[in-house]
Amino acid sequence: MRGVITAALALAVASGLGGCSTFKSLSSEESSQLSAAQASFDFLFGDAPQAPDRETLLQAPYPVTYVQIGDAPRTILAAAVNGTDGQYWVSAGGEALTLWQGRVIRSSQLELENRIHTSYLADDPLSCYLHNSQAAQGSSERTCPTDFERTIQLKRPVATFDPHNPQYEIVSLTLNSSFNRNGRDITETGTAVTTGASNEGKREQYEFTNSYRLSSDGKYVIESKQWLSPMHGYVNLEMVSLTSPNAPRGEPQITRFQAPVQVRNINGEEIAPRLNEFVTAMQRQLYPDSYWPGLRIYSDKLDQRFSARKAGMLKRLRMLEQTYRHDGETALADAAHALTQQFQQWPLRASYVHGIDPAQMRLTIGENPALNPHDADKEYEIVLAPALALATGLSKATNTLTDAVATERWLVQPDGSIRKLEPSTAGKPAQTIGAMPGVTLTTIAEAQLPRGFRDLNAQLAMFLQHWDYTQAPVAALLPKELMTQAQAKTRSAQ
Repeated sequence: MRGVITAALALAVASGLGGCSTFKSLSSEESSQLSAAQASFDFLFGDAPQAPDRETLLQAPYPVTYVQIGDAPRTILAAAVNGTDGQYWVSAGGEALTLWQGRVIRSSQLELENRIHTSYLADDPLSCYLHNSQAAQGSSERTCPTDFERTIQLKRPVATFDPHNPQYEIVSLTLNSSFNRNGRDITETGTAVTTGASNEGKREQYEFTNSYRLSSDGKYVIESKQWLSPMHGYVNLEMVSLTSPNAPRGEPQITRFQAPVQVRNINGEEIAPRLNEFVTAMQRQLYPDSYWPGLRIYSDKLDQRFSARKAGMLKRLRMLEQTYRHDGETALADAAHALTQQFQQWPLRASYVHGIDPAQMRLTIGENPALNPHDADKEYEIVLAPALALATGLSKATNTLTDAVATERWLVQPDGSIRKLEPSTAGKPAQTIGAMPGVTLTTIAEAQLPRGFRDLNAQLAMFLQHWDYTQAPVAALLPKELMTQAQAKTRSAQ
């Protein structure tokens, strides 16, 4: 993290952010908490060269923690928001860690890479230990599990990162760990394995040992060392003062709520509400493992405009098929016909955004879009849904691909990022993506597209940015590995 941490929003307000106060997008409760943070941090810490001592930090009227990530200097974070989706601890530089029941579940604005999601938190033994301590006296204590399996997702630069054309990828890792408790000390030992093979055909695997120190009453994690990600290694937290504990939450559901179109008139200027206002009002629908990269914002007006765009693309695909048939290219014409049929089956719905960083949504205007009354007739629909790893397009398995058709692949991830995957070359296998979240399109190679159609694949990829993950995927679209896993889960459930 950059420099000594003060109050993130205090610094943001001081810098102006284009003349707009970042507090405008926060609820009144959050604003009062952060205003107090601003005043005391400005007075206590200013431009101190190192993190203040514990006695000084105890004077702060809000929770504070020491933090050290990897080999970086130790500094401090302040608790900005405590919601049903996590506790947000933020820095002056805009970095943030989100905690749930003492566990780091997300990071934001860190260099190198960020953890953007952690799943299956309802099964976390650490949460069980804390919940037992928080339960009312006399209530029966449940037996906590000692094993924990979950997945995390990281957003990191691609292996062939070019600073002049920066590209990022979302990768999934499966973590398996076991717990051992000795009084107030808990040790968690485990492994993290990527769900897909790397370019060299090998899976990344990492071993980790996390440690947690509980408070004397067992209700809080007051010190911890937790593995964050491969590039960052461990994050060390030492709580100076504590925030309220999180109440247990169940399995996450798809979040869907309506945001009515409205506008405020402030000093003669029309001000549209921002996304965070509605998210704050709908806290009960949010979970610590709600899938923020899958956040979408829909409107009736956007639906109408998108229908016209889809009709235009459908016409263009049919023209491509006709062009191939006119030229006697039967195999390519059949491939174009298959793409046309699949395009009509894609569950598409246009969205204004493709994922949100929830920490930055609370801290910056850029990640907290205004819901403009001119872009919807009655209301916006806001949806958070998990994203599967899907595949569509041409495939020999579905008899839509022959050796006469050269192909290329495009990966469209839940956050809207688009990447053309590297083809196989002499001595180098094709780029492997495994089960990365998002949709992989296999389509006709650009070299075989007629003039006037050379931008077709890029346009198809842009349509895939608007994949509606709330719709049940077509079975044929699922990669074989995921289909096997899904069938196994179905059998076990029965």
